[in-house]
Amino acid sequence: MNYLLGDCLLTLLEEDDLDRLHAQKNDPEVAALLGGFGFGYSRAGLRNWLQSHSGRSDELLLAIRDRESRLCIGHVGLYKIDYRNQTCEFGIMIGDRAYWGKGIGRLATRFAVRYAFDELNMHRIELTLLATNERARALYASVGFREDGVLRQACYKGGRRLDVIVMSLLRDEFDGGDDHAG
Repeated sequence: MNYLLGDCLLTLLEEDDLDRLHAQKNDPEVAALLGGFGFGYSRAGLRNWLQSHSGRSDELLLAIRDRESRLCIGHVGLYKIDYRNQTCEFGIMIGDRAYWGKGIGRLATRFAVRYAFDELNMHRIELTLLATNERARALYASVGFREDGVLRQACYKGGRRLDVIVMSLLRDEFDGGDDHAG
């Protein structure tokens, strides 16, 4: 499973990606934008995370790679895929800061959304993000996600309580335009 997106490639995550993911997820600037624990990630914990997400029928987890070097710069995924209710959750991390601001997150997000609607026959995609992550909020809104609500002070991170925003996108709200995926 390989998908070309502009200057990036989406593939399955591999064991060889663990060192780069370890560095990315432990980068304080990256970690500050993500929900979850603030203590960082061990290599063993990331290996367990990767193994627990591999081959599941209710998930699709892909590495985002630089097209030329093939190095992992992050990951994108569809989680908790519920075929009966036609819903799933979305998540993305561009963990290599050298790739921020280049439109890669938007391409990968649009690809995953299109895949969920067209290939998996989903009706609704949901995501959550920290209210402090304004760039992600703008990205999701540009793809068509709408805010459903706020989980007030639902995350404790960096010594403070943060709101978590819930957003969703319905199939008939998505403008599937061409993002040069191949």
